[in-house]
Amino acid sequence: MDTSTLQSEIRKIAKEKGIFILAHSYQPMEIQEIADYVGDSLDLSKKAMESGSKKIMFCAVKFMAETASVLSPEKKIMIAVEEAGCPLANMITPEDVVEMKKKYPKAKVVCYINSPIEVKALSDVICTSANALKIVEKTDSDEIIFIPDQGLGSWIASKTKKTLHIFNGYCPIHWLMDADQVRTTKAYHPDALLVSHPESNPKVRELSDHVCGTSGMITYVKENPGRCFIIATETGMKQRLEKMFPGERFVLATKNITCPNMKKTTLEKLLESLREEKHVITVNKEIADRARTAIERMHG
Repeated sequence: MDTSTLQSEIRKIAKEKGIFILAHSYQPMEIQEIADYVGDSLDLSKKAMESGSKKIMFCAVKFMAETASVLSPEKKIMIAVEEAGCPLANMITPEDVVEMKKKYPKAKVVCYINSPIEVKALSDVICTSANALKIVEKTDSDEIIFIPDQGLGSWIASKTKKTLHIFNGYCPIHWLMDADQVRTTKAYHPDALLVSHPESNPKVRELSDHVCGTSGMITYVKENPGRCFIIATETGMKQRLEKMFPGERFVLATKNITCPNMKKTTLEKLLESLREEKHVITVNKEIADRARTAIERMHG
């Protein structure tokens, strides 16, 4: 089947089965086009909760579907591609957290949402890239264990007086981005605004006009109409911005900013998962309860 036919069949099956389709901003554009909602990590879980549907299909990576399962235990949460993992999330284990707690017994654990559910369950509070600084500042301790991302952790450390003990995980797409290539792109587009993700390495962040998560990028473009934007995050976000703001100009910061895990979702695989309602995400109740508490503290 061609793309249009596959998309039509996906919409038809999803409607017949009452399945609400969620897609992350880094998903291929043909997937974003057929989703009921496109957004960032936590936003997708919120939409899953708010949806009237009892069946949710995630076009994303596993930790995002896990978070939704914890927050909506009464719903059937599925993921289109079972093996779609997140390298950053996979870099940390529960044992790593236990060791850091032993090393820094007075510290509170602030955990970035891009993490396995078992790690969230061992944390005091969860944060997103957008609210990480706020969460760190309001956490009742001057000493923070920040996990698992050293990109976001180093960004927050530069903005707080608190002591941060940062785990050395990273997003390969952002942390390994070549600052020299970004500098070259800026030279080709001298009037453009460079927007980077806080998961990026400090050299890229220092070159940026604005540092923010994916939802923040949408706001930034709205607030700066008529400009060219250099986007230093996964290519799917550039495509989403181009669709949302057809009158603006967007350029990728470097040539290779593609997350292979996000691109594992294809129309064919999504259709198969919808038909069979497979790859259901289940989380152990004790772990789910502890993780839910850490997530809810974010809004407390």
